Amino acid sequence: MSKSRRKKVKINRKSKDWKDRFPLVSVSWKDIISDSSWQSTKNLQQQELPTCVTKGHLLSQTKGVTRIFADYSLDDEGNLDELGNTTCIPNSVIVDVEKI
Repeated sequence: MSKSRRKKVKINRKSKDWKDRFPLVSVSWKDIISDSSWQSTKNLQQQELPTCVTKGHLLSQTKGVTRIFADYSLDDEGNLDELGNTTCIPNSVIVDVEKI
């Protein structure tokens, strides 16, 4: 994780190269945890949310959601055709976004 935490990465939408328009990023975010077992109030008070990391190409960070894709196919001209292995993360749980 970078020392200066930031939640946004600048995207160059004018670039003709799709790799510049959709940079490779590492997103650190807080996840929800749950536990169905019995535990003390003290234990529950001491639990912390785990930090998870997702890496992929940044599609967008709009409307409160960061959208990332890891897999893609290209058309005959070398442009993005279809996306796979996609992740949508609420911006409210993001700790850091770092360009790789």
